[in-house]
Amino acid sequence: MKRFFWAVGTSAALTVACCGGCDKGKSGENPANDAASQTAAGSQIDAGAAALDAGEWTRAFDAFSDAIAADPTAVDAYFGRAAASLAIAEERYRLAEAAATNGDVKTGTAEAEKANENFAKAIADCEKVLALDAKYADAYFIRGVAAQYQGDWNAGIEAFTKCVELSPENAEAYHRRGEIYDHTGDYGNASIDRKKAAELGYRDAEGEDATQDDVESQTVEE
Repeated sequence: MKRFFWAVGTSAALTVACCGGCDKGKSGENPANDAASQTAAGSQIDAGAAALDAGEWTRAFDAFSDAIAADPTAVDAYFGRAAASLAIAEERYRLAEAAATNGDVKTGTAEAEKANENFAKAIADCEKVLALDAKYADAYFIRGVAAQYQGDWNAGIEAFTKCVELSPENAEAYHRRGEIYDHTGDYGNASIDRKKAAELGYRDAEGEDATQDDVESQTVEE
């Protein structure tokens, strides 16, 4: 079974394989209790996924936290909570930008601090995911997004690189890595990643593919 967790600000669905009912990481000493815990966790994971779909990030975070309390080995729950934290962080980041634009330094600083707190929570939960499943590509994607927002370019490149190694069809991971390359002046790799993202079907908010920037750049140079 698959669940699709959506994070605000990202165009890609964050797909998580459901581990409800599996015995990964369980001692096996009390199968009845294990089954009950996994059932309870699965119910909360479903509730968290529904909350994410509805854009209710705090409710999603709480539901996934309840799932983790019921079953500390539920990789889905850690990933879902990471997606919720990322969504909250992105929302806080936009509020910080708006406050800064309006000259409200105090509010902007406060919102930026809250954004960073939630980016840190997202990264911490991704570490939990990867400790349970080292090949969980979408956990690297979230780590990359958080690093990109925080200006940690090396960490962002590393995370997105690992993501596309494990999930070569993740167009947005290529696009975001290309954005980082562009920001750091590595225009050759930026162009390569934008083209790869476009080949995989990535489109920006305006519906244009990622190579449009290269076309415009070439036109200006000519």
